Amino acid sequence: MNKNQKFLIGSIGALLTGIAIGLLVAPKNGKETRKLIKNKANDLGGNAKDTYEKSLEELSHLADKLKDGFLKNVSTAKDKANGLADNVSEKARSVVNNNV
Repeated sequence: MNKNQKFLIGSIGALLTGIAIGLLVAPKNGKETRKLIKNKANDLGGNAKDTYEKSLEELSHLADKLKDGFLKNVSTAKDKANGLADNVSEKARSVVNNNV
């Protein structure tokens, strides 16, 4: 985990802690406060799940693009190698035929 990720996680943790403390000292009764905390936690969990699923979709799409590019490059290299092998073979036959 790099420095920026640690900072981001720490900042989010501090933000959530501040929100929780603010809710706990708010001038609402305990039942209302607990309900509010529960709703906020559910919203946060839903947002995190949505972000996670979106990230998985993007990663899957990127992996497909990388795979397609890799296969294209392999195909191109194979075609070039086959062409080179054909040229070498033709030149070898020419040399052998000229020496006979």
